[in-house]
Amino acid sequence: MPKTAPPAAPRPHLTNASAVISQYYQDITDHDYAAAWALGGSNIAGTTYDRWVAGFATTQSITLGTISGFGASRVHAVLYGTQTDGTLKTYAGNYTVAEGILVGASIRQTS
Repeated sequence: MPKTAPPAAPRPHLTNASAVISQYYQDITDHDYAAAWALGGSNIAGTTYDRWVAGFATTQSITLGTISGFGASRVHAVLYGTQTDGTLKTYAGNYTVAEGILVGASIRQTS
C-alpha cells in the first residue's frame, strides 16, 4: 500500500535558513517524513514521496556537522548519516530556502 503523504499539520514559520535545514533533518531522524516533505522535501527529492521515504530505509539518524549561512536564504551544510548497520556516510550540499521552505538543494555524498 502506498505511503501517500498526509496533509501537513500547521507548523511554526521558520525564517532562518539554517533553522529550516536543521528542522528538515530532525524530522527525517524522527521518521516524521510527512513533516520533512512538507518543509520542502517535495521540492528537493527529485522523486515521489514513497521512493523518497524508501531512500531513508537504512538511515538511523542524520547529524548536522556544520552549517554556513550565505545571506538569509542560502546555506552550506555538512551532514553525517548513521546507517542502521552502524556505518557513517558523509554528505555536503548547498540549500536554498524561501519563505521558510526548502526550494532547492545540491547535495553530494563525500564519503
